Amino acid sequence: MEGKTKEKLLYILERLKKTDEQHPANTNELIAYLEEKGISAERKSVARDVEALRGAGYSVILCDELKKGYYMTDQLFEDYELKIIADAVSGAKFITYDDSKGIIDKLCELSTPTGEEIIREQIFVDEKIKSKNKKVRYNIDKVITAIKNGKRITFQYFEIAPDGKLQLKREGHTYEISPYYLCWSDDSYFLIGNSKSHDHLIHFHVEMMTNVEIIKTPIRPRNEIEELRGNFSIGEYIRRSVNMYGGESIKLVLECSEKIAKDVRREFGEEIITKDIGENRFKTEVSAAEGEGLIRWLMQFSGEDLKVIEPENIKSAMKERAEKMYKMY
Repeated sequence: MEGKTKEKLLYILERLKKTDEQHPANTNELIAYLEEKGISAERKSVARDVEALRGAGYSVILCDELKKGYYMTDQLFEDYELKIIADAVSGAKFITYDDSKGIIDKLCELSTPTGEEIIREQIFVDEKIKSKNKKVRYNIDKVITAIKNGKRITFQYFEIAPDGKLQLKREGHTYEISPYYLCWSDDSYFLIGNSKSHDHLIHFHVEMMTNVEIIKTPIRPRNEIEELRGNFSIGEYIRRSVNMYGGESIKLVLECSEKIAKDVRREFGEEIITKDIGENRFKTEVSAAEGEGLIRWLMQFSGEDLKVIEPENIKSAMKERAEKMYKMY
């Protein structure tokens, strides 16, 4: 009998978590819900259970119109919070369509009826932008497990061949990596870790990894990794590795128009120091990883909006790229 009493209380709480001010549950509805769970109850006992929950600190409100019943105000997530999470899931390209729908369905279970209605009506998952790689979820799970347990992982890595198809990189080479971080950047998940053949950090697209296995070898101590010594910032590492391409860190001096100030701060951080040089322009010095990712980012802006002052090799690379584009058109 004691077990049934505890179950009854938990089921009532479960049902009340799916209420809000616009969708209360009265005693009859609570009794019907309990019957679905195989528990019979009387009105007085249900009322006592609700009071017990209120006494335990749950915010269960009795409606002004008594027949409407009760509703809760202390759900785990606010409706707007669930909407934000659902939007992120729906827009994440590395998650498959089916996985996206499954996660959003779970979010609906945590929401109030109003919140569920908002999510169901306003969240659209575009199957065309979604990854077809169903193994991504398993890759993410294994990377998380390896990081938690301090173990290395092995995997093979795909790259895009000249014909646009995927092929195994380095003829199917097996990478052995000490994983330290799993980060979402530029709409992709990245594993950030260390290869046993180097003393610096390296990163990989999780969706391009295959045959991922956790091995018994412990990860390398962080103090052996160049970037992880001292005050390491994962946010700074991601910003420096523009578009998540690797490369040596360089000092980049830019002259920019105020029109792209938000773009520059979004890429290199809100805390960058800028110097007003007049005519709605500013100068700034930032750190970035030298390489293709940086050139691509710089080339998206017109010469009127962005000019590279230093270093000379980046200026030369941009000039060469611009000349090739000019000849093409």
